[in-house]
Formats: sequence, structure tokens, C-alpha cells
Amino acid sequence: MNSPSLWVWQQVEDWRWLHCRLLSEWPHAFGCRQLHPRQPPQLAAHLQLPPQRAAWGQQVHGPDWMWADEAIDALYPLLHQASPEVTGSRPQADAVIARRGSDSAWVCTADCVPILLASREWVAAIHAGWRGTAAKILPNVLQQFLQVGIPASEIRVAMGPAISGAAYQVGAAVAEQVLQTLPPEWDTGTVLLPDPLPGKVRLDLRRVNQAQAQACGILAEHIALSPHCTLSQPQDFFSYRRDGSLRDEQGRYCVQWSGIGLWA
Repeated sequence: MNSPSLWVWQQVEDWRWLHCRLLSEWPHAFGCRQLHPRQPPQLAAHLQLPPQRAAWGQQVHGPDWMWADEAIDALYPLLHQASPEVTGSRPQADAVIARRGSDSAWVCTADCVPILLASREWVAAIHAGWRGTAAKILPNVLQQFLQVGIPASEIRVAMGPAISGAAYQVGAAVAEQVLQTLPPEWDTGTVLLPDPLPGKVRLDLRRVNQAQAQACGILAEHIALSPHCTLSQPQDFFSYRRDGSLRDEQGRYCVQWSGIGLWA
């Protein structure tokens, strides 16, 4: 479902974030540059979730995921250190699944696709760049939901601000790796656009992940794609492709944090 009306800016004083109406039953936020340098514990508290139960991993552009509660329990002594630089003890994972009330799952992005999954039992946050998409990180996480009996028809999927297909230039070899994950019947013309440079194409990662989700049984009407492009909206979002750096003058990471939680 690609209706822009599903995506609504929310602002309270100097807090500004994107809300997806598809996920209205769950506390969630897709961040923007105005929230910098706030980190997941602060953002969770703003969503009326316990800051000490916010979980995020050390992102490495891979297919792996982690349980929020196991990471929180293992890292409890470090939770007062809210900086993403404190990654040495964090599990290497590009997705977090929360299965306990009051837990929240978070990922950071600066052009890659932030994906939030929601069901009555579990929620998840996923960081999907081209490598993660090629490694099927979204299907990997969805399979965890499905294997415990959560019906595909009850899962909601929202894909937040990312570099748009019209702007995301990649090499043909990269595109081929990603396209191999599409269902055989999927029209590649919906995810691939021409580029004026030889050997280059434009790739729509959100639509590739949409195809992967639908191949797992997620209903098209239960998938929301943000219309926002991180590269072309510098007033709202950080973009690695545009800015060439992910750190501010104080050395802090310049990223968008996106997360979702379960009510107690």
C-alpha cells in the first residue's frame, strides 16, 4: 500500500517524527534529523516505553537478527551508555525482534530502508541496505514470526524513509544480486530504473523488500511504503550518499533511528 496519506509527521515541541497509520496500534516512530542526537532510550521514553528496555544491535549489513530481551539482559550494565559507539559488546545484528511487553526494537539508517514489523505477539525493527536485502533479512525475520504460528495475515510491515529508487544508483552486478531474491513472477520493471551511465542502474530497495514480504504471504494492503527520500530531502533526513559522512562536528553518528515497541 503506497498511499502517502498513511504517513503523517508528528511534532511535540522539538520532537519530530514520522508516524505510519498502518501501525497506529503500536508505539512506533520513524526518525528524522531533527531528533539528532537523541538515542533509542530517549526515543523509547518519548513513546511512553521504558528507556531501559530499548534494544539495538551492532549493524553490519548482514542477514542476522537478535532478541530484544536477550540483548537487554546481557547488556544491562551498559544501558546507561546510550551512544551507538558503545558497540563492542552488542550483538552483530541488523534486525531486532521484541517479544516481551514494554520492550522496543530499534535500527538506525541514513539511506538504507528502516522496516518495522508489527503483530499482536511480536514486533521487529530491520535495517535493510542492498546487502541485507540481497541476504533476505526481511524474509529471515518474517520466518521467525510465521514459525511460531503468527499468521501472515496479521502481520503489518512499514518501510520508512530511505533513498528512493529514482535516486539510488548502483552497479549492474549489485542490482543482479538483489534481483535474484525476487519471486520469479515479479516484474523487475517495478524495482529497476535506467541510469544514463554505462553499467549503472537505479534500484528501488523498498519495492524489492515489498516483493519479498508478499512472497512470505504478507498481504499487499498490509505493507506501507514511505514516499520520503533521504537523499532528496536534506531538510528532513541524513543521507550518506548526499553528505558523504555520518558524523557531526562532535563525532556523533548522524542517522535516523526508527523503532517500535510492545505495550506492557
